[in-house]
Amino acid sequence: MSTTKRGTFDALKVRDYALLWSGQTVSSMGDGIFTVALALVTLDVDRHPDGIALVFAARAIPSVVLALIGGVVVDRASRRIVMLTSDFLRGATVGVTAVLLARNELRLWELIVMAAIFGAADSFFSPASMAIMPELLAEDQLVAGNALSQMSNQLTQGLLGPAVGGFIVAAIGTAWSFGLDAISFFVSATCLVALRSVTRPAPSTTSPIKDAREGLRYVGTRPYLLYTVVGAALANFFGMAPLTVLLPLFVRETLHGTALDLGLVFAAGGATGVLASLYVARLGSPGLQITVLWSAYAASGALIAIEAFAPNVLVTGILEAGEVGLMLYGDVLFFSWMQRIVPREFLGRVSSLIFLFAFSLGPFGILAGGLAASTIGTRHSLLVGGLVSGAICLGVIFVPGVRDPERETPSAPDLVAEERED
Repeated sequence: MSTTKRGTFDALKVRDYALLWSGQTVSSMGDGIFTVALALVTLDVDRHPDGIALVFAARAIPSVVLALIGGVVVDRASRRIVMLTSDFLRGATVGVTAVLLARNELRLWELIVMAAIFGAADSFFSPASMAIMPELLAEDQLVAGNALSQMSNQLTQGLLGPAVGGFIVAAIGTAWSFGLDAISFFVSATCLVALRSVTRPAPSTTSPIKDAREGLRYVGTRPYLLYTVVGAALANFFGMAPLTVLLPLFVRETLHGTALDLGLVFAAGGATGVLASLYVARLGSPGLQITVLWSAYAASGALIAIEAFAPNVLVTGILEAGEVGLMLYGDVLFFSWMQRIVPREFLGRVSSLIFLFAFSLGPFGILAGGLAASTIGTRHSLLVGGLVSGAICLGVIFVPGVRDPERETPSAPDLVAEERED
């Protein structure tokens, strides 16, 4: 397969994708504001550490528990309707919370319920947003489309959103922060209503349980998907998830950096994420897409290990920028590859399963990172975690069957025929 090149912003010339991208950019900005406001509101409502843990757990758990159900629904219903429902539900929930905040009537249990509804809606929106992309863009535009979506997400949630959120909370209060996030969901919904070229999956003649089993079977019988799930789960457990804890510890405790230093390190990753997304949008899809994406993931793990030897905050920020950039480069290639190789009627279930299993070990990885830091130290934890994560990603390339789609990429209709024959 030859390298596919298009203009960096060519995907935005497609009307429906431009509408989707615009709505998601506004919504993502609102989420960046919301994330900061949620933590601050929770600490105001309940100053105990377990309060904020309960709220964030309530948001995360439904995303995992309902992931497969979300994928089944997405493959049986209009992806646009699923996304609209999710946007309206999240917007209404956050809006009610903003009203309770403004009236000084918000309690911890109400925050937990709000977070749980938010997480449940996310479990349907994520696979739908993944599955709708091939309906809006041509196959050779998927890499650029996914790259622009990642760029928007990094720019709004990683850089601008938290900064704006902190400013809004300080200037006019947390209720307005929640209110603006609620408005952002309705802006996204308006853009979804305006889409034209969306299709509805053919009516299913099977039960939802059978559809779920078919999704599991589809992933389990294809090595290039099965080992992707296993490899991503293990690499995330050893590398990315512990970094959530290890990086703040490393900057604040080991390097004796300030809160500003830590913020700049995170910002360096967000800024590089934007640049990496623009770069891959311009570069297009490489010929050996699977090999390249796993190599990028492996290099990202290696940079985590190298961070263990960083002598100061500046070097740490540079390494973190490289690590995030490589990770996002691999993500964009992976998303576009999956959207191209998986038949549309399976895409919702397959994307849900991959997100479910790839990130299911994440919470345990965070706990393991904290335990490792207290046992062998932060530097050693970064070194070991990064090396193991990188080795896993590199090893996936050599697992039999993983690179089969690179050698002979079947078209979506061929895959559909193959599935029906099975």
